[in-house]
Amino acid sequence: MQGLTNLADAAQGEQSIFGMLLPFVLILLVFWLLFWRPNQKRRQQEMQMQSALVPGVEVMTKAGIFATVVEIHDQDVLLEIAPGTRIRMLKAGVGEVITPAADDTPVEDRPDFGDDDKPKG
Repeated sequence: MQGLTNLADAAQGEQSIFGMLLPFVLILLVFWLLFWRPNQKRRQQEMQMQSALVPGVEVMTKAGIFATVVEIHDQDVLLEIAPGTRIRMLKAGVGEVITPAADDTPVEDRPDFGDDDKPKG
């Protein structure tokens, strides 16, 4: 009889350990699904975009600077941020490629440009 009691106590101990570990495993699973996995996908898309850079493309850096790609090297790119002003930046600093707008009209010629400067009345 004593042997059966010991077996029952051992089974009870294993269940309590599993019951204690289950919430931790579930928390790790939720963190993986909500944080780590989307971050990995975002990082992979960012690396693909940075490896597909070509000269002449307009980009926005992670610091919010708009620039045009002039040269591409292994780890860095040469960007022109203003006519005659160039900066060298790591590819990882490029945030996104800016797609040109469908409207090729210069900003100065658009009807909504400079409405604030015109006198009213």
